[in-house]
Amino acid sequence: MRVHRSFGIAILLLCLAACGARLSQENFDKIHQGMSQKEVREILGEPVDASGASLLGFSSGEAVWKDDKTTITVHFLNDKVVTKEMSRSEKKSSSRKNDT
Repeated sequence: MRVHRSFGIAILLLCLAACGARLSQENFDKIHQGMSQKEVREILGEPVDASGASLLGFSSGEAVWKDDKTTITVHFLNDKVVTKEMSRSEKKSSSRKNDT
């Protein structure tokens, strides 16, 4: 019985670590211009916020992923990445990285 409980706790901790690890520099670097929204979601998971609009056959949108320290924002045009931004907040300072 104890082994099953320990195994369950280990699995839960691995899942929690994997969820937080999605918003990493490594995953941010995997996102590049021309990727589809679906491809980005396969890397980062579901965004916490997403918006979009369509006009005259063009669609644009923005999706945002956040955790305690990291925010990743991706802009799309016709379902393709056009820009991305990552910001990290530290206790006393913050840094930003843009990629167009």
